[in-house]
Amino acid sequence: MLVAAVLALAATAAAHSTAYPHIELARSKGLLDPSVPPAVLSYHVHVTYTVFNNASIEAAMKLREEARYAFRDYLAPDCPGRYDYGVLCLIEDHDFRTTLIGGPFVSGEWSIFVPVPYYQLVVPWFTQHRGEFSIVVHPNTGFEYEDHSDWALWSGQPWPLDMSIFDEGTRTNEFGRHRGGPKNPVCMSDGAVCGDSEFGPSVLCCLGLECGLAHNDTTHTSSGAALYRCMEPQ
Repeated sequence: MLVAAVLALAATAAAHSTAYPHIELARSKGLLDPSVPPAVLSYHVHVTYTVFNNASIEAAMKLREEARYAFRDYLAPDCPGRYDYGVLCLIEDHDFRTTLIGGPFVSGEWSIFVPVPYYQLVVPWFTQHRGEFSIVVHPNTGFEYEDHSDWALWSGQPWPLDMSIFDEGTRTNEFGRHRGGPKNPVCMSDGAVCGDSEFGPSVLCCLGLECGLAHNDTTHTSSGAALYRCMEPQ
């Protein structure tokens, strides 16, 4: 029954126009050199669930709100797309009660955009709080086939993905983007929230800055913990 449902979802996803229109423009541009892996610009964490089970959908949405609460001191407003936002944000780009049009997910999914400095804050939380759901963590390098396959990390039972929308070994995204730019930072600048007095430093600050409690900062989390910020050594 489950296998038949998954296959039906895969067929439905394949029938839709792709959600990655840039791919058609990039078929002949840039091939992957295996000896020189591309830079990781950012990450996605995807929570996967069945869309033909209302209880599963409701539980997945509950987990999404739990994530919003857990990262409330770090999150920017929800992002309408998937790439190059420069901030930690929940992605709001489709109806979560159906599959993402065009794939690659044949299941339901919701996701979060994770800049490199937030990896150590976000990924352990999802690994330990995913509950009944499988999650996939993958880098964004522009080589979307490899990002979603060879370089992806699953926690829980992996779901099948429709990889036919991508080209193996071919850059299909992130043209003109660079690791360390404002849209894809590798460290956080002066004043950014980097942790709190309950859990300590959790986000990487840029060279010359340290993560700590500023003497004149009275900002606290809703639980009463003092926020840490990236700042010059005091």
